[in-house]
Amino acid sequence: MRIDRSHIPWALAISAVATIAALGYAANLHPGQLPLGLKFPEFLGPVPPARVTYGGTPLGLLFGSVAFGIFLFAAALGIRKKKRLWPIGSVQTWLKAHLWLTILTLPLVVLHSGFRLGGPHTMGLVGLYALVMASGIFGVILQHFLPSLMRANLPREVVFEQIPYLQAHLLESAQKMRAQVAETAALGVGGDTSPQVLCTFLDKECLPYLAIKSSRNPNLKSSQAAAETFKMLRVNVHPEWRPKVGEIQAWCESRRLMDLQTKFQHWLHGWLLLHVPSSMALIIVTVWHAWMGLRFLVSQPI
Repeated sequence: MRIDRSHIPWALAISAVATIAALGYAANLHPGQLPLGLKFPEFLGPVPPARVTYGGTPLGLLFGSVAFGIFLFAAALGIRKKKRLWPIGSVQTWLKAHLWLTILTLPLVVLHSGFRLGGPHTMGLVGLYALVMASGIFGVILQHFLPSLMRANLPREVVFEQIPYLQAHLLESAQKMRAQVAETAALGVGGDTSPQVLCTFLDKECLPYLAIKSSRNPNLKSSQAAAETFKMLRVNVHPEWRPKVGEIQAWCESRRLMDLQTKFQHWLHGWLLLHVPSSMALIIVTVWHAWMGLRFLVSQPI
């Protein structure tokens, strides 16, 4: 998801809500700070709060509840992506809401805590929350910049799920050529050594490169080095064999591009391996935090 002008209304709305929340927090702690003689709503408790722990005040509980509701909504994004036909907003709208509403949780969590970390339990919860937010922000940065890099470095792309099949097809094509060239080399027609040269190159360079799942062949993995390698190979074979060299080069170039696409895709989605489990853990720990907090409030009435 790229951050463009369509995100401006979301940023403005979230900024306005965060500002209102901060004003409410200040007015709750400091009576008389509301402008124009406005009064702090009575249903949100006394001013200043009767409890020392701000998270247990009515406004503090409201901040925490809204933040938890956003956590649940953010977790529902995975379900929405799978149910693309649901008439409850487009996936793009959900993605924007996921991003900006989770950003809103930053001031809500800080205000709910009263700018305090608390004990080990609360510190652990805050640490888990920081991990979720950091991994999410990292993912947003990757999704903003990587598509441009992919377009600049991948002149053509294939369906990602088909890459293993296509790589296997390249290897099979090279093996068939190796068998055909070997037959010609065995005949030794006219004393031409080109078939032997091609067989040696296929055995030592091409086939190992195409066969290995993640090849590190320095001569073929780099586009510049590969160009020099095939240039020299063309020089060492008879002109009638050079179309074969062109086929081999095309196979190796396709493999190189598929490897690069795989690398980009792993970066583009790999951060989810940390973000999703930590997000689920955050929801579970937050439920426990809320339960423990409510038990404390019940056992320690004002």
